[in-house]
Amino acid sequence: STTNRVTQQQHNSVASNASTMANTPRDKTPTKSAPATAVTSVTMDDLKKVNNNLKTAFDKIDRDRATQMNKLEEKEKQLLDRLEKLDEEKHKTASANGNVDVSDDDLLEINAGGKVIAVKRATLTQLQGSRLEAMFSGRWDKKLVRDSNGRLFLDVNSDCFQAIVDYMNELAISSEDDPPMPPTVDDELQHILSHQMNLFGLTVDPQIDSNIITQHCDATILRNWLEEDGSGGELELLYRSSRDGLTGQNFHDKC
Repeated sequence: STTNRVTQQQHNSVASNASTMANTPRDKTPTKSAPATAVTSVTMDDLKKVNNNLKTAFDKIDRDRATQMNKLEEKEKQLLDRLEKLDEEKHKTASANGNVDVSDDDLLEINAGGKVIAVKRATLTQLQGSRLEAMFSGRWDKKLVRDSNGRLFLDVNSDCFQAIVDYMNELAISSEDDPPMPPTVDDELQHILSHQMNLFGLTVDPQIDSNIITQHCDATILRNWLEEDGSGGELELLYRSSRDGLTGQNFHDKC
């Protein structure tokens, strides 16, 4: 019985110690919650600064773009005003020296060196800015020489002029990507044809290195403007975005 009492006392003591240990709060290892919060706060500040810098940069780009657009619109307005004045001058010229009521569908009978050639007005006037276009535009009809039958008279080689008319007919039905070959004649007449081509302003100009100015008539108009301003010279491409860059600074470095 004594042994039983000792064993019971030991059991009660162990149970009491276990209960005490279970109820005693354990020490907690310090965490890094506070420092993590501080790091998060600094990162957010940096992001705000970056966003503000980006907004400032985009705002500047928008302002620069708006400025450039305004300049381009002003240039466009100047060009449109100039074109309007040129049209007014053409109308005055036609009123004084020609016929203002002409039509592209007019059938012209031309006595070219004794040979009568019939051709639509639109065929001869399709290359805007050329002398051929100006001559048969109707603006100078009252000044053109006529034969005894009232036909327009040109003192030119008829075979060469016929070759030019044939070429213009082919040009009228050809696409820009597949233009016809230049007019040709027999070898003994080739120098006369070249002279007529130059006379009518149809001489092929050196190719302009441009993806925008691709038509002969556009290049001719630009050259005429340069001559009117007393500039003259040849056209040279100064800036190309695919080659020189897309920024405003790239443009102003070249122009």
